Amino acid sequence: MKKLKLLLIMRDFRQWNNPKQYYLGRELAEITDLVIWHEEGNIHDILKQIRFQPDFILIMYYRSNPVICPPITGLNTLTIPFGVFIMDLHNLNQFKRAVQEDNVQHIFSCYRDRFYRHFPELSDRMKWLPQHVPTDIFKDYNQRKDIDLLMLGTISKTIYPLRYKIHQTLKSYPNYLYHSPPTSRYIQKGQTGFIRENYAKQINRAKIFFTCDSIFEYPILKYFEAPACRTLLFAPYSNELRDLGFIPGKNFVAIDEHNFLDQANYYLKNEKERQIITDQGYEFIRKNHSTKVRAKQLVNMIEEIIKSNKSKR
Repeated sequence: MKKLKLLLIMRDFRQWNNPKQYYLGRELAEITDLVIWHEEGNIHDILKQIRFQPDFILIMYYRSNPVICPPITGLNTLTIPFGVFIMDLHNLNQFKRAVQEDNVQHIFSCYRDRFYRHFPELSDRMKWLPQHVPTDIFKDYNQRKDIDLLMLGTISKTIYPLRYKIHQTLKSYPNYLYHSPPTSRYIQKGQTGFIRENYAKQINRAKIFFTCDSIFEYPILKYFEAPACRTLLFAPYSNELRDLGFIPGKNFVAIDEHNFLDQANYYLKNEKERQIITDQGYEFIRKNHSTKVRAKQLVNMIEEIIKSNKSKR
């Protein structure tokens, strides 16, 4: 079968601490005829410089900070179908206006429900492309489970109020460990700390991993990273999580500001029950939310767009 010719436009993330879209590109390269373009410019000039005319163009992190999304002009005169990927909806700059000016017809959003609330008039253009993890990095390293309770990442009271409360409650507990995120998004020379494999290995050491979905109720990447490392996820529940396949008491433990401590004490004492949910969470992520799976889903969605466009001619 003929491979999809795909032009993927994004910055070069290979030296980032967490290059998740680089991982997506790596998987897309296995199943498509792929060109990745990193620089800003007019799309028509870019098309003259690559080795084929693509069947589809995908722009990652559209209208985000230019550090992560090269500004692309000329989109409104494209005849090749194209789409844009967006993630942090609260940081988008004049998104609705940009969609109109660039004639964007296909929007791949990492988060579903927040998109519908923010941009209801664009709901018919949205395709849901949730978070995902590369399972060659986020996996069971068979480390000794010598950390009872672990939290990693930002604990801002205004953005992550549940994380903040958990940390304030547990920070004096000897069996609780917290690490703040790296100060730079790029890998530094001689850098040590918890990035990439080391980050996954640290999660793998924990029995229980705490996170939350922020004030924006995003099913953030940590929801996927912890179970993928065969560690029990403790996090809030939502309709979006339900539709992703997360089931409280089966593949993770749902918590809120009132019960997180009781739940932690219960599952630390009940090892057999904890292990069953941990193992089911591990298999669930590997089966449904690996980067390999997500790349195939993305290609299927793009092929449906192309097929639909042809039927309208």
